[in-house]
Amino acid sequence: MSEPTVTLKPTQEILAKASEESTVVDALGRTIKIKKPGVLAQYRLIEALGDSAQNQTYMAMVLPLIYVTAIDDLAVHQPKSKLQVEALIQQLDEAGIEAVMRHVQETFGKSDPEQDKAELKK
Repeated sequence: MSEPTVTLKPTQEILAKASEESTVVDALGRTIKIKKPGVLAQYRLIEALGDSAQNQTYMAMVLPLIYVTAIDDLAVHQPKSKLQVEALIQQLDEAGIEAVMRHVQETFGKSDPEQDKAELKK
């Protein structure tokens, strides 16, 4: 008896790729797992940060941190308060933050609308 073959539609392939977890190694040798969070995580981050969320520079610096799911296989939970955001900043430190920001930008920051349209038409 043979295994069934599953064929994903282009939209499903794009969604599956978006939910993939990837890793980056920082300058200290720590392995940091990254996964694109759902949009609700962004809203929750804004709520957790309170008035600080109005500072665009601060938000640009903090937003990539919600992509972190683990540091050296230790789970990282979405921060629910500004104190937890600051704890994650401290835990990642400069080396981790730099690696996360670079990886998020390289992996999720580049968008090619024409290529996306072409993928959806397949």
